[in-house]
Amino acid sequence: MEEQKVHFNIPPFHPKAFGYMEDAVARQKICGDGFYTGKCTEWMKARTKAAGALLTTSCTHALELAALLSGIGPGDEVIMPSYTFVSTADAFVLRGAEAVFVDIRKDTMNLDETLIEDAVTSRTKAIAAVHYAGVSCEMDKICQIAEKYQLKVIEDAAQAMMCTYHGRLLGTSGITAVTASMKRKITVWEKAAQFF
Repeated sequence: MEEQKVHFNIPPFHPKAFGYMEDAVARQKICGDGFYTGKCTEWMKARTKAAGALLTTSCTHALELAALLSGIGPGDEVIMPSYTFVSTADAFVLRGAEAVFVDIRKDTMNLDETLIEDAVTSRTKAIAAVHYAGVSCEMDKICQIAEKYQLKVIEDAAQAMMCTYHGRLLGTSGITAVTASMKRKITVWEKAAQFF
């Protein structure tokens, strides 16, 4: 049997990429509000059917924007999965909130929706749902709990960009941080336009 190599974390490359880079430099606009940022923003708006899109430099920054726009502050609590990247908690802890960790489901590695309600207190302000490895959290149940307790829902779809849940794109429930993974090099703050 022939040995096969598995390439891990090799950045994707499109043959036209260098041409686009040269064009961006020729336009003398390689920062965030250039020609290609506009094209990417319009692409994201069209694909997600969002009112607006704002590209950020990272998922961390998108989550921090979500925390700011959600009014998260000192004394607040944000429910999130116990298995997640540190930026999920940092975005809220930096605002003075407390991260309340809820265990995950073994079958999806996502926030266990059956445990969320037990974690809700009078200080709970939001639920941060992280769609791990392109697998959706149970958003219908999470949104029902959020509505019952008047909580915000913030989705981290860093690994689930353009993935769906019951026909809806992940990252389209409520106030939402939608991000793509570092491998894809795209990050977007979705539905932010309603605040501008």
